[in-house]
Amino acid sequence: MASRVTSGSDGNGALARDIVLALIVGFLTGALAIPVVINLGLGPMLRVPLLAMPVIVGVLFAIGLLVASLIANRVPSLFEFSKFAVVGVLNSGVDFGILNLLMLITGLSAGGAFLAFKSVSVTLGVLNSYLWNKYWTFNTSSAADARREFVAFMVVTLIAVGVNVAGADVIVNVIGAPRGFSATLWANIGAISGAGLTLFTNFFGYKFFVFKKPAIVALGS
Repeated sequence: MASRVTSGSDGNGALARDIVLALIVGFLTGALAIPVVINLGLGPMLRVPLLAMPVIVGVLFAIGLLVASLIANRVPSLFEFSKFAVVGVLNSGVDFGILNLLMLITGLSAGGAFLAFKSVSVTLGVLNSYLWNKYWTFNTSSAADARREFVAFMVVTLIAVGVNVAGADVIVNVIGAPRGFSATLWANIGAISGAGLTLFTNFFGYKFFVFKKPAIVALGS
């Protein structure tokens, strides 16, 4: 893939758009982190108000993407991977935020309830992943090959979801929480472990199989 051009008015406009989108992704991630903090009882450990988290995370995401853009010419895939990573954090925010919100509402954090909650949260994370990666990370908004793209996305994602949920289920319901770990904390550890198993598999699957751009054939002079 050609390196990303950031010089000139078009490049500056594209970068400004990316920074704004990173702010939005960070804001959403910070908002979704609130039920996680509440459910784990981490509020007293924070030095900032809960309601400030969306703004803080949004600014951090924007700064991180700006730094990645400054060195993108030396490492062409870094900027794209940075956007994928930012979206990946939001996906985790959707996953963990919804999971913890459901646990907070019901008071359940293991057994069949956990498996059901995790399935719902991962599914919503998958939908979030498709939209952000299609229209932002890999920028394939054309509908010319939309059917193939969606089928390929579902194949890669269903494999990832299976690994994610199965890994989390084994840790939470098969291994179980060790002595000294609360069921809620162990449920989140299981969820983190499941998500970590799929990070690089998703990136390379999406980049080279799902959202691949058509090859550009150079014409002879």
